[in-house]
Amino acid sequence: MKALSYAGEHSVRFADVAAPQPAAGEEIVDVLVAGICGTDLGAVRSGRPPLPVGLTIGHEFVGRRQRDGALVVANPIFSCGECRACRERRRHLCEKRQVLGVHRNGAFAESVLVPASNLVEVGTLDPTRAAMVEPIATALHAWRLSPMPQRDVAVLGAGPIGMSLLHVLKENRVTNITVTDIAPERRAMALRCGADIATEMAESVYEAVIDTVGAVTTRRNAVENVRPGGTAVLVGLHAPEFAVAGGPVVAGERTIRGSFAYSHDEFVEAVDLAKSLDTRWIASVPFDRSADAFAALLTGTADPACIKVHFSITNPTEERIQPGREK
Repeated sequence: MKALSYAGEHSVRFADVAAPQPAAGEEIVDVLVAGICGTDLGAVRSGRPPLPVGLTIGHEFVGRRQRDGALVVANPIFSCGECRACRERRRHLCEKRQVLGVHRNGAFAESVLVPASNLVEVGTLDPTRAAMVEPIATALHAWRLSPMPQRDVAVLGAGPIGMSLLHVLKENRVTNITVTDIAPERRAMALRCGADIATEMAESVYEAVIDTVGAVTTRRNAVENVRPGGTAVLVGLHAPEFAVAGGPVVAGERTIRGSFAYSHDEFVEAVDLAKSLDTRWIASVPFDRSADAFAALLTGTADPACIKVHFSITNPTEERIQPGREK
């Protein structure tokens, strides 16, 4: 079968690989649509997290369970089930967690192997939106780690997580939402999708600020622009450095919260949230052009207006999927 795998030297390769063979408790899923995530790009670009050469990457996807044809998505986080975090139903913080497409072969392939317990059926949800369940779950978790104010929230970054977060905020009837991004094309799309204000940098004081970029400047911006007593939630992992002045945090009693992934319950909730997602910012690329599309995002040569890229993967029993169209 065809797959997009890590080739070493900060590159990927589209080539034939062996088809997966399930063990007890595992299911084969024939992939229909899979999305490129910032984690995929970061792992290939900088080795964080490190990838073994030959590993098939990708963890955001929708497909058909081979056993019965059901349309499914997969929580890509695998946990031990025994540590304190797992016992507290926070398996995304498992001490021994593994992630699909990072520690084991992922979803940029015609078929992928997933533990049966990680699969969630999505009924008749269209594949474009179904493939966005994972980033929507990430956005939902970040929102819930904030005080969840009903107005005056800033989202830093209009990438896939930022746009998913805008969707979560709109679904929760939050008003006066500001979205920031350095790309004017992305700011324009944020406005079209419901942001009240779109600007290059946060310029006001907000009840909550959620940084989906993770750059040194955006982390600083998040802390400096949240009100005294407010909360800055940090989602993005772009930079390893954390250069935030302590004075505003201490003297303003500001709270800084890290946000990683989501609980399994939030992943399931995201299926319903995905049903109303505006998909105008999602582009579709045929799977045989996946290496070129990935390289363009990796090198920064992709169109800035291209916020999210989905690979359309055709299986013999399926018509060609064309994600990104309005339903």
